[in-house]
This record gives sequence, C-alpha cells and structure tokens, in this order.
Amino acid sequence: MTFKPWSGLIALLIAAFCALTPAPATAQAGRDNVYTVSGVQVDQTATNAASAQEAAFAGGRRTAFERLVRRLTIPEELSSRPAPAPDATGLDRLVLSVDVADERRSSTRYTGRLTVRFDPSGVRTLLRGQGLTVVDTRTAPVLLAPQSAPGTAPENAAMWRDVWIQGGFGEELAPLAIAPESLRSGTDWRAAQPFAQAAAASAAVYATLRVQGGTASVNLIEVAGEQRRERGEVSARLGGDDPASLRAALTALAEAASARVQNEWKVRVATGSGQRARVSASAIYDDERQWERIKQALEGAAQTLISEIRIEAVAREGALVSFSFVGDRAQLVAELARRGVRLDDSPSGPLLRVQGN
Repeated sequence: MTFKPWSGLIALLIAAFCALTPAPATAQAGRDNVYTVSGVQVDQTATNAASAQEAAFAGGRRTAFERLVRRLTIPEELSSRPAPAPDATGLDRLVLSVDVADERRSSTRYTGRLTVRFDPSGVRTLLRGQGLTVVDTRTAPVLLAPQSAPGTAPENAAMWRDVWIQGGFGEELAPLAIAPESLRSGTDWRAAQPFAQAAAASAAVYATLRVQGGTASVNLIEVAGEQRRERGEVSARLGGDDPASLRAALTALAEAASARVQNEWKVRVATGSGQRARVSASAIYDDERQWERIKQALEGAAQTLISEIRIEAVAREGALVSFSFVGDRAQLVAELARRGVRLDDSPSGPLLRVQGN
C-alpha cells in the first residue's frame, strides 16, 4: 500500500495523537464493565418504608458482590477455600455506586432492580489476597435464545424470557445477547444466524424451559454453523406456586445456564488457550470520515475482544494499526462487522475497510 502524506509532518503527528489518545481509556472501560452487576432484584419488608429500603439496598449489594465473585473466579478454586465475605464497612468501600429501576414502595415494603458498580482495583486486590485467580477478560457475545417446551403455561414462558432480559447477563465475561421473541422454536443455526450476526455472536445457545410438578429444568443446546453441541441440563426446585417463588427458581436456572457458558471461557483463559493474539493491519479509507468509522469500530470492540490499540502511522488514504484480541478470528471479524468494518486477509496482510468499500 502506498501512503500519500497530508500537507505536512505536523498534520500527521496531530492525527496520530488524536487516534491514539482515546483507545487505552476505552479498552480499560471495556474491562471494567465486568465489575458492574445489574439485574439484582430486591424485595424487603420492614416496620417502615425507610427501613425496608435500607435493608433492600444492603442485601442487594451483598447479592451483587457474591455474583461478581462467581463471575471473576474459577469454580474449582472458589469451592476449595472460603469465599470472600467483607463486612458491611468493607463492602461499602468496594461499591462505587448503586442505581435502581422498577422501584416500588409502600409503608412497609420496598422492591426494585439494582445495578451495582464495584471498584475494580479493590475487588481484584481482595480476591487475589484470598489466593483466587481473577479472570476479567471478556470475549465476544453469545446469542441466548430462551425457549419453552410445548405445553408450558404462557405466563411461565413470559417470565422465563423476562428473567433473561432483566438479569444483566450482557455484562458477563462472555456477554449473553438475548434473542428477540421472533426466534421462537427449534434449535436451528439458520434461524438464529441473522440475530447472532446482529449481536456479533458466532454461536447461539437455545435454553428450553420445562416445568413438571415441583421442578423446573432447562436443556441447553449450542449451535454454530454445522456444529451442534449438547450443553447439558440444569434444574431447580420450585419453592411454591406463587409468582415470586417461580421467578426466584427461574432466575436461579438462568444464572446456572449462564455459568455453563462463562466457566468454559474462564477455564480457557486460565489455562492459556484464550491467550491474546496480536494483529497488525492496514486501514484503507477514502476520506477522514471513513477513518473515523474504523477508529470507532476498534474502540467499540475494546468493550469485548480488543485491547492495546496502537496507530503506528497515518496518511491520506491509509493507516497502519495494531491491536491485541482474545478469542478466535471469526469472533473478531463478526465483532468488527457488527460495527460496520470489514477485516479481510490479503497477500500483504490483514486489511480494515468500512463495509461497502
């Protein structure tokens, strides 16, 4: 590729500086997103509204922390030693902020859905102090399709979908993108593929709910291209016939199903099979607007796969770019394509272009 310099060296240096500046902050923000736990349902009763809210927030922060610990650690390690359990003061120091949605209150009851953001440095220090390996490297999304077996009560099927939508699973290490309701039946990759492509997912997991007597179970099947893999079944006892008990059971099922996907990725990272690869690519563009779209795609992908973005050189119609990524090449191509940029191979190496060029 031949580069055509801009008006002078100063313009080149200014452009390179502007390109380099946002990337490290964006990459860091992408990793720190996994330290946010959302979809924490709280329901607390007390002698008055203020006490109910205070107890709900205290319990919600504790629940969010426990979920975060499970997210960031290897299950075998966590089961072999005491789980971190900071006291109320210690937990306060780890929590950066709490947001609430769907808030409802009465004179004695408080309900809501919390999003709790934790201090990444403080959490990592605490976990490593307990001798736990911290895995906070994200990979590309997986499409999750909530399904219900024939004969499932419509209200149960609706609640099954809702616990996935409201559960905050998009912040996991392997983010789960919930398929739209129009993906209704079967376990077919051809049906799932358009939705997977829109979410930059290279695989889809169908999670089919079945409720029989006092037990709810979910069968998991992963599809990708011509491949089909049974991911097993998880089940939970129903605590009662009331909606609250059913929702609690379905939420536990969704978390257990997500753990199947998350734990496989964490093992890959911990054992080295999910190590980062380095890519050097030529970005080709016709004008500054296209160059900005390429940069935005790379910075956006830093929320999941990409880190350590470097702009090595910039000229009028092209730039030399390098970055690290985790996952396989198909995931990287899909993630960039979702953001409007193609990654192609050529005799001279990888090329980045705005789609349609």
